Amino acid sequence: MAGPVLEIRNLTKEVPTGNQEPFVIFKNISLIVKEGEFVSIVGPSGCGKTTLLRVINGLLSPSSGQIYIDGKEQTGAGKDLVMGFVFQGASLLPWRTSVKNVLLGLEGKKNSGEAEEIARFYLSLVGLSGFEHHYPHQLSGGMQQRVNLARALAVDPRILLMDEPFAALDAQTRTFMQLELLRIWSQTKKTVIFITHMISEAILLSDRVIVFSHRPGRVRSEFAVPLARPRSLDIKSDRRFVELENVVWKQIEEEVRAAREGSPI
Repeated sequence: MAGPVLEIRNLTKEVPTGNQEPFVIFKNISLIVKEGEFVSIVGPSGCGKTTLLRVINGLLSPSSGQIYIDGKEQTGAGKDLVMGFVFQGASLLPWRTSVKNVLLGLEGKKNSGEAEEIARFYLSLVGLSGFEHHYPHQLSGGMQQRVNLARALAVDPRILLMDEPFAALDAQTRTFMQLELLRIWSQTKKTVIFITHMISEAILLSDRVIVFSHRPGRVRSEFAVPLARPRSLDIKSDRRFVELENVVWKQIEEEVRAAREGSPI
C-alpha cells in the first residue's frame, strides 16, 4: 500500500439547537486511510458513522477540522475529487434499466458509446451480465444493490464510501453479497470506508476495524485484522477472528452501557 489517500484531522460535527448548547454528533475524529485499504467503522447507533461519511463526501460541512485527499484539503462536494457512495438502499430510479441507472454518474462526462461500455463492464464485474435492460422491480434486493455498487464504481472513484449497504438484505443474501464484495474489491483494489453494525462483517471484509464511542462519536480504538487474503467464510471459525470479534463486541457493549448510564462526554 502507498501513502494516505484520506487524512481526517480533528473533525467535529455539531448541529445548532437554538439557545441551547449545540448537538454534537462526533468530536475530534482523526483518521488516516491508505491507498487500496479497506477500513470498516463500527460503533453504537447514533455515534455519527453515517454523518462522518456525508461530511467526507462533502454532502455536509464539518463544524471544525480538516479533510485531506492525497494531501490536498477538501472544501466542498465533488470539486476536486470523485467519490462513490453506496447507501443502505439501492436508490435506483424505477424508470431506468440497470444500465441506464449505472450511466447516471457518467452522463455529461463521457460520450454515449464510451459511457455505455463502462456501464456494461461494471455490471459484468458485479455479476449482472444479461440484466442490463431489466428494471429495478424485476431485480431482487441483492441484485439492486449490485446495480448500486456498479453505479458507484463506474465513475472510477478515488474513495468508495459504503453506508451499511447490506443492512436491508436477508441473512443469506447478505452473506453472499459479502463474498461478492470481497471478490470485487480484490479486482478493483479501491480504497473503501465501510459502515456496518455487524462486527463479523467488518472483520471479514476489512484490513482495519475502527471502533467509535457513543455520542459524540470519537475513535475509541482501531484493530488491524490479522487474517490473510483472500478470505472465505471458513475464516469465521479461525481463533483470531473469534477473538477479535469478542474484543470489538465487548467495547461496543461498554459504549452502549455508558450511553444508557449517561456517562460524561
